[in-house]
Amino acid sequence: MKCLFITSIFSPIHGGSAVVYENICRYAPANSMCVLAPWRNYQTGEELEGWRKFDAAAPYTVHRIELLRPQETIARSRWHSLWLFLTIDIPLRYRVWRETVRIIRSENIDVVCIGELVSGSWLGLLAKRWLGCKMINYIHGEEITTVSNYRFFGRKRRKSLHNNDAIVAVSNFTRQALIDLMDVPSEKIELITNGVDLNKFQPGSVDPALVERYGLESKRVLLTVGRLIPRKGFDTTIRALPTILKRCPNVHYLIVGSGPYEEELRSLTASLDVTEHVTFTGRIPDDELAAHYHTSDLFLMPNRELSDHDTEGFGLVFLEANACGRAVIGGRAGGVVEAVRDKQNGLLVDGTKTDEVAAAVIRLLTDDALRHQIEKQGLQIARDSSMAIGAQRFYHLCQRLVRENTTE
Repeated sequence: MKCLFITSIFSPIHGGSAVVYENICRYAPANSMCVLAPWRNYQTGEELEGWRKFDAAAPYTVHRIELLRPQETIARSRWHSLWLFLTIDIPLRYRVWRETVRIIRSENIDVVCIGELVSGSWLGLLAKRWLGCKMINYIHGEEITTVSNYRFFGRKRRKSLHNNDAIVAVSNFTRQALIDLMDVPSEKIELITNGVDLNKFQPGSVDPALVERYGLESKRVLLTVGRLIPRKGFDTTIRALPTILKRCPNVHYLIVGSGPYEEELRSLTASLDVTEHVTFTGRIPDDELAAHYHTSDLFLMPNRELSDHDTEGFGLVFLEANACGRAVIGGRAGGVVEAVRDKQNGLLVDGTKTDEVAAAVIRLLTDDALRHQIEKQGLQIARDSSMAIGAQRFYHLCQRLVRENTTE
């Protein structure tokens, strides 16, 4: 059995989905996976830094094409949307389809897995109809709960989900959303919860180089890792800082990541006069991520559901922090309630309420016994959530689909 994973969100892009897909490919049996991904970022148009080095070191084959989907463009009208579709989408689709056919035939692909429901399902459905491949959608949650306006494709999510062979849901929240919002039969859904790369994320000591880089000497470090977008709750943490600093005056908030929300967050820190207590690191090298967890005292991401129902499908960063020996604080929304078990590996809060976030941070920073207990339990929960197990489950799903195809 061999599976082709097709996604625009793949390493060296940072983000939970990219990490999940890369780990699936890395820990599946040898020669069972290959990837089709872009070498440009569809959001910025920039070439992905380090993609050649990453591909050369990967223990599986990565095929690259410039883009798998058009760069994000807001259509001004229905006619403008049609124009974009005819002049940009159609030519790009032709190039992507041609490359997909080449890979499927040269690699003897049995299964195609699509990592982006809205923009990629057409490719899997064509491969199923014309090349005899089985098709899987890998669903995280926000792509089905969020109201979509991606040109013509937003209205086709339900059709795509009902015409594939199987769907992977990363959490029970996502599984139930597929059933309730998209009327997907439960027997079509395979639950494979996100897991941690335990070879990469392990307990470790504070990194002196990072302490010097960010000026963290004698600081209690709060850490958030993620794309700077509203649903993550960075702003709620910043708003909570004045209250936290009254009880823990040596606290410093380290924000790792980049994104469109950064300028607004910087303005917020200035308006609250907490700039000297907050560091925006921007993107960091992937091999430094574990060291950032080690250098923190506490990880938090008080996520919330937005008005368009955009929400976290799971929250892999919480388990990564647990695997590095850190207690976590997460928002009581989406699938995060499965990643963060309240009072076991972390605390759950209402990500819209500044006072709850402040109280949770103060509680864990001032109660060493509670924090150490949660750190110990969190480490065990992370170790029980190895991504190697998830990769094996995905491989067995592909095998089952292929066997069914053989007996039909």
